[in-house]
Amino acid sequence: MNLVGELVLVKNRLMTLKTNIKDEDVEHAISTLELVTSELQNSVMKTRMQPIKKVFSRFPRVIRDLARKLNKDINLQLVGEETDLDKSLVEALADPLIHLVRNAADHGIESPQERFEAGKPRQGTVTLSAKQEGDQILLTVSDDGKGMDHAVLRSKAVEKGMMSEEVANAMSNKEAYNLIFAAGFSTKTEVSDVSGRGVGMDVVMTRINELSGSVEVDSVLGEGSIITIYLPLTLAILPTLMIKLSDYQFALPLSNVLEAFNMEPDKINVVDGQQVIQVRKKPLPLYFLNPWLVNDSCFEGAHRSQKVIVVQMGNQKFCLVVDNISGQEEVVIKPLGAMLTNINGFAGATITGDGSIALVLDVPSMMDNYAANSRIY
Repeated sequence: MNLVGELVLVKNRLMTLKTNIKDEDVEHAISTLELVTSELQNSVMKTRMQPIKKVFSRFPRVIRDLARKLNKDINLQLVGEETDLDKSLVEALADPLIHLVRNAADHGIESPQERFEAGKPRQGTVTLSAKQEGDQILLTVSDDGKGMDHAVLRSKAVEKGMMSEEVANAMSNKEAYNLIFAAGFSTKTEVSDVSGRGVGMDVVMTRINELSGSVEVDSVLGEGSIITIYLPLTLAILPTLMIKLSDYQFALPLSNVLEAFNMEPDKINVVDGQQVIQVRKKPLPLYFLNPWLVNDSCFEGAHRSQKVIVVQMGNQKFCLVVDNISGQEEVVIKPLGAMLTNINGFAGATITGDGSIALVLDVPSMMDNYAANSRIY
């Protein structure tokens, strides 16, 4: 796998050089090499792949034990057990999925009596499914239980002092559902060994972010909830968006990127000391990367049209302002080494197509480190 990674870097370098060499035979040879490298890369990826059945197989027992403990009648349906994904992901997914399944059984599925009174079958169903879509894996945990009440979630957040009533009321329903991932948040009044401590869903979000994935929640009151996890097929070779800040190049993982556009300086507004910009009729926080990542950069704010990248991290969306966007590139992440391991904001480094070194950004740790201290420039 490491050797194929090196081969991908050499291929990227040759693809860059191809544009400068005006020789038809050389161009043809490089194009053939690119094709062979891609096929070899896919073959090696397949040897690392394992069916997700390895993780799914432990859940029938988990559900049986939970149903007995909670005095509920629960049926577990497994869909797409043969879906393959990188073995490092298979091992890392066990914990988050256990929390999600326990959550669906405890918070979602009602007791047989409550289901009967609501005109539902006495037996509740939890469905765990996996499927591949392009270069992503989609995992869903759904139940046909009572669903989530966004009003209850809002009032609980206000009660716990997580936000003011005005902020809670201004949230969309989808944003209210995402409150379940906040640390210490639980709608249970009694703490049991299954739930109520407010740790499970927080662990899920942290773990999925570490795996360069994202989570989506949807629910209909009285009908059930569905939680969808989006994950990359592999963590070994990373598709990125190459960006420039001053003279430096950085790689932004493509899994975090939603869209990019040109921004005029007069489109920026300030709300509660935070710069924001309207994207598809929704205000999103705006952050300039130059003062964060380029040392001694003389930055005086936006005076000209600049490139803006809309980024998603978990359930949050925000905009990052960069000087230039070079394009997409598949990169192999190299660790930064022992001396630089504690630097927040970077996942590693890579060699780009032109032979230079680019730092690979780690969006969650970068935002944790810089966003809280961001000020208006």
